[in-house]
Amino acid sequence: MRSTRASLIAGGTALAALLFTAQPAARPAAAAPVGTGCLAYGQVGSYLSREGGLKLTLSPGFLAELRRAGIGLSALGPVELVDGGKALWTPVGERYDTVATPSGRICHPGGFSFSDPETNVTYEIDTFRMVFAATGGSGLLAIPAVNGRPRPRGELTLAGFSLREALAPGTFVRHGGGAGPRKVALTLHQSWADDLNRELGTRLRGGAHWADLAIAWQGTPSRPVPAGTSPGLRGIELVSAAIRRTS
Repeated sequence: MRSTRASLIAGGTALAALLFTAQPAARPAAAAPVGTGCLAYGQVGSYLSREGGLKLTLSPGFLAELRRAGIGLSALGPVELVDGGKALWTPVGERYDTVATPSGRICHPGGFSFSDPETNVTYEIDTFRMVFAATGGSGLLAIPAVNGRPRPRGELTLAGFSLREALAPGTFVRHGGGAGPRKVALTLHQSWADDLNRELGTRLRGGAHWADLAIAWQGTPSRPVPAGTSPGLRGIELVSAAIRRTS
């Protein structure tokens, strides 16, 4: 288990309304450590950008439920807690993520951890994948681990979003020193809500607003993603075209 870089105990005073900053994916002042990445030793990846940042601003409702249930939130490097513990930020690009072929899934190292001090349960998302699917659903996927043990039933969908919304003019713009979606709503998936409720005693509901996603991709990658026919790779082609138009 990786050591956490920052910690939030969900309790105390009421949280203020979340504000989405003008440059939501900009790098925090504190430098994140170089992640171990999503590639096996000696493996070469494919990328959407040379560098950049991704930010998940958690919804007030989700944070309020963590507070009600007494659940702590921590970040697993290279992911960091920012905005007073209301958001998660991670670097993207050639030193960190990679696009898998032929699936088109973007693998991001690190993640976040929930902890219940009363039951000593720790629930970790350490390495997550993002899919920009040209057809079907787009979203975030991962294999959670409870007290260090991976979920027996394997991967589940954490949250979903609309690729059409992410690529829409006015959403996919220059910001944070790069180009990408500035604010896309992520909806909590029922399977993840059920898993969190079972392990942590929360009362989350599938379909609720989980977070707002912002990504700023910066610079031309040394190894662009190859073309392919899977929904994920065709979605990556749409994202790559949008980056070129907007940069």
